[in-house]
Parts: sequence; C-alpha cells; structure tokens
Amino acid sequence: MLIPSDIRKQLDPERDGEAFFVVWGVDGRVWLYPERYYEQKISQDFAQLTPDEDSLDYDRWNLGMIGKIEWDKQGRVLIPDKFVKRSGLGKEVTLVGVRDHLELWTRADWEVKREALAARQAQVALKRRMERLTPPQS
Repeated sequence: MLIPSDIRKQLDPERDGEAFFVVWGVDGRVWLYPERYYEQKISQDFAQLTPDEDSLDYDRWNLGMIGKIEWDKQGRVLIPDKFVKRSGLGKEVTLVGVRDHLELWTRADWEVKREALAARQAQVALKRRMERLTPPQS
C-alpha cells in the first residue's frame, strides 16, 4: 500500500522513525502508528509489575498482536497478511487520518461510515464542544 505523499511529508524520520507499528484498533480495524510515537506511548502506559487481569489482557491483545512495517523509498508499506485477512481488507482501501494514527478501511465500509458521520456531524461536534467545556470531576 502506498502512503500518500502529503502524509509522508508530515513524518520526520528523526522525530517519528522510519516505520509504522500496525495494531488492532479498539474497533477491530487496522491502525498504523508512527514508530517512535508508538514506542513512547507504550512506554508511558507501562503496566505495573502485577497487573490486573484486564490490564494483562489488554497488553496481550495490543502488544502481542502488533507488527512493525517499514516503508520503502517510494513510500509503500506491506501490511502483514494476518491483518489483511482478519480485517477483510481487499485491493481497494481507504486510509483515514485520525488524530494520532492512520486507519485502514475497506472502501465500501468507509463510504457507509462517512455518510453516517455526515448525518451526525452537528450532533457530534456539539457533544465534543460540551466535553471540552465541562471541567473534569475529581
């Protein structure tokens, strides 16, 4: 898969590394994180020496199922087969930038989701605004 040049231009090898970590997103989709960002994120979220069962399961799922992929000089990456098969990705995929990661969607699934998001755009925007204005509870 080719990572579009506008995305590649935003990645600095010194800051971000020269690879992506491929992980299963909480929604079951394939997510890509820049190498150094993901390593930093994981090191900050390191579980205690005796984690509870949910923390251990989370680490097993997320850390035990990751893959590291490097891009070539043309900006292409090879998504591991286990991710392609399990996610149902085919030849037509859509790459969606979401805050700190990229998501891979089948083109058909993304079109359905995009239409649903468009229908709820005002509602979702208002909810996010209210969340930002509401102080966190201690």
